[in-house]
Amino acid sequence: MKRSRHLTPLSSEHHQALLVAFQVKKSLAGHAESAGAPRDLPGLVSLARRFLGTVLEPHVAAEEELLTRHLPEVDGRRLAAEHAELRRLMEEARRRPAVEGRALLGGFADLLERHVRWEERELFPALEASVGEAELSRIGAELERRLVLAGQGSKGTGR
Repeated sequence: MKRSRHLTPLSSEHHQALLVAFQVKKSLAGHAESAGAPRDLPGLVSLARRFLGTVLEPHVAAEEELLTRHLPEVDGRRLAAEHAELRRLMEEARRRPAVEGRALLGGFADLLERHVRWEERELFPALEASVGEAELSRIGAELERRLVLAGQGSKGTGR
């Protein structure tokens, strides 16, 4: 899908999110090929938590702080609610016994995939159509600073 160059830092991280969701789903389903994901529940939780802490947390903070003011109220509420639910599912998966943890982790992967697809297919195109080029450029510069440049400075820390 064609994306404004100003939103590509978000779209690039969405690609990573879809890969993590794919890895978790395949591994939980017991597929022999799970794209390099751990096969055990603690390993999968660790993979998802690392992604949440190093990529997703800065990503959702940037979306909520930079995009929400340009969104219809209903979309802003959905954005924040789904971000909060992703955090909750991950925390619960970490704390619960294995059977419950597997279901919660599967819910995390399902929501992550649905959320990314909603943003890419509906939210971002609507945002690009309603926000002027100058404001998109300002948003893009801030995304670059927060997500791309900050990520280059933390290469050795797992990002």
